[in-house]
Amino acid sequence: MELRARNKSKEVLTPRVIMPATAVESRAEKDTQRYSITVRYDTMLYDTLHNMIRSAHTAQDFTYTSLADFIRMALRAYKDGMVLTELDQNGPKMETSLRVERDLWLFYKSLPGRMRSKILERAIRTFMRQSTVDRD
Repeated sequence: MELRARNKSKEVLTPRVIMPATAVESRAEKDTQRYSITVRYDTMLYDTLHNMIRSAHTAQDFTYTSLADFIRMALRAYKDGMVLTELDQNGPKMETSLRVERDLWLFYKSLPGRMRSKILERAIRTFMRQSTVDRD
């Protein structure tokens, strides 16, 4: 039995280019790491929000680009001190994942574990109510 070594082509190694610190910092600002959270909320609420955003887009209002953007804004408003006035509703729930910044992720994780979805649903409903009142 004869052992043969694989033929490896010899690569010419080029010196590694070191980027200046300012370039690294600007790249870090662009590529901010995002964190994912999974949320559960009412399917009727999903349909209502989806229709609200679609009709806003039809009217050339692009304040909220997507449903995930609306949920992020609602969570940020709650983090900034919005008082929850709406209640969560019982019914079939759907589960969605969305990406958030680190500070929102830490805030969401600091909420009581079993109450996160209820708190977030209340925050979404309150934020939706406040945003529709502001338009009128």
